[in-house]
Amino acid sequence: MNWIKRLQNIPWFHGDKTPQAFSIPILCYHSWGAKGDAYQGNDHLALESDLKELGRRQYRVIPLPTLVGVLRGKKPLAFLADRKLVGLTCDDGTDFDYYDYKEDENGTVSSLHSILERSEQWLPRFGDGPRAVSFVIASREAGDILDRTCFNGRGEWRDSWWAESAAKNVLGIANHSWDHVHDRLPLVRQRHNKKGSFFEIATFDDAEGQIADAQRYLADKRKGKALPLFCYPYGHVSPYLRDDYFPNHGVRLGIEAAFSTAGASVRSDTNVWDIPRFVCGWHWQSPEEFSALLDAVERGER
Repeated sequence: MNWIKRLQNIPWFHGDKTPQAFSIPILCYHSWGAKGDAYQGNDHLALESDLKELGRRQYRVIPLPTLVGVLRGKKPLAFLADRKLVGLTCDDGTDFDYYDYKEDENGTVSSLHSILERSEQWLPRFGDGPRAVSFVIASREAGDILDRTCFNGRGEWRDSWWAESAAKNVLGIANHSWDHVHDRLPLVRQRHNKKGSFFEIATFDDAEGQIADAQRYLADKRKGKALPLFCYPYGHVSPYLRDDYFPNHGVRLGIEAAFSTAGASVRSDTNVWDIPRFVCGWHWQSPEEFSALLDAVERGER
């Protein structure tokens, strides 16, 4: 029954009778945001700056599968209590998640993967698992079209790096839907071809086309290194997906949690099918705003 499945998403249902306090921000970046040499508008520069600030504040990076395991009751809530932890993600899956690239004659821009790898020197990891997760658009046809219509048009939205990245365990690969129902695509997997809103994925057939097919494709491309995570395109959490599809079909899909962009920290009572994140360029736009965000998180206000 649905009410039993919902109870199973609440940690105390599994035996944690006394909720343990923790407040963990999950941050989101986009590697296609790399304009200029200033923090605002360049997520590569922002990521490195933010990771250094987190290191100064003595945070540790929690792999998302570890965090999800606690929320699902696989480990006690006390495992995370009274720790300064942060989760790291990036969305959409352009090549610049993984590959460094030559911007112009002035030099090379470090990929998000390279920055994450370097940051091990000053920002330790809490446990095993990937340091960050790249939520990628599965369809290669969609990636090719988006590369031409939204990006540089140089064939830099590929899947050739996914398996290698997953194997290195710095930047894991996870499901960001089949085609993002992106409004630049001529056709999307939605029964009425409605684009630009993942709220429109509100039936079983649409969900299978966007989520189940993407998960199968990613599992094949990652050579068994499949992360059991999903990220809602645009951060749009449809009630059907959160309350029905995922609770009833998550086990079959091999998906244990889904992430939004709700701009809040993860706490002990967070719904595993609606885990919030903070997005660079939206929830903060400068080093000062990032520092203020962390202050608010540490006070329990965000």
